[in-house]
Amino acid sequence: MQTTANPALAALKDIHTPEAISNLPIAVGYWLVLALILIAVTVLFFKLKRVRRHRAPKREVLLAVASLDTSSEQHAADIPVQINTLIKRAAMSYLSREQVAGLQGDHWHQWMALQVKRSNPRLKLLLDRRYQREGLTPKEAEELKTLASDWLKQALPLKKDAQKLSTSNKEAQC
Repeated sequence: MQTTANPALAALKDIHTPEAISNLPIAVGYWLVLALILIAVTVLFFKLKRVRRHRAPKREVLLAVASLDTSSEQHAADIPVQINTLIKRAAMSYLSREQVAGLQGDHWHQWMALQVKRSNPRLKLLLDRRYQREGLTPKEAEELKTLASDWLKQALPLKKDAQKLSTSNKEAQC
């Protein structure tokens, strides 16, 4: 038996699959989106790095306060002087030396009270005992460490308003 082929089908060519579609070059819109994402990630990285550097003095002073030894009477007596020094050093990391270093006594405590929402009067009482003959007991020294840590957590990093307050306090002293 002989198959008869349709003459119309004989003129057709075999079916060929098309070439694979390439992903390159990517459309311009995708390049723009990729560039924007890279720029955003870069800006975010540098902002986070700057914030971390800005808060570094706070981390350092909190570690220094936590590492103070209050186990004996002799060490506890030195705690108010050390904590006061650490607080001033931390404040000078954010403000100029002229604005903070000269503050003493009531002006110092007023400045400290202005830096936090709620000031604890016990902190002032314990810090004032740094020049008295009888120092702090180990229990009071531990309390002072806790109060100082709380103050540092609330106050640092100092705001831009702190610079204005410090300048106005200095003008009031004159």
